[in-house]
Amino acid sequence: MTSRRPQRPMDFDREDLLKQLGAIRQQLIEVRTTLRPRSGLARCVDGVVDEIDELALVLTGKREYFHAPGAAAQMRGK
Repeated sequence: MTSRRPQRPMDFDREDLLKQLGAIRQQLIEVRTTLRPRSGLARCVDGVVDEIDELALVLTGKREYFHAPGAAAQMRGK
């Protein structure tokens, strides 16, 4: 029989964390526009943005939590 760890309630301010992650994500996206597309730094920035989106999925159930409404539609139009 395997032992399960007891679940602990989230003892942090979820909304504050999401707010801070959103600000960091936005800064990274702004920095990303100044980098060479295939540089190591650009790939690192892309990876961190992807991880922030993954954390948003875990916290909210929405990977696109930080995406602007209609952003996907705008991208398709380009």
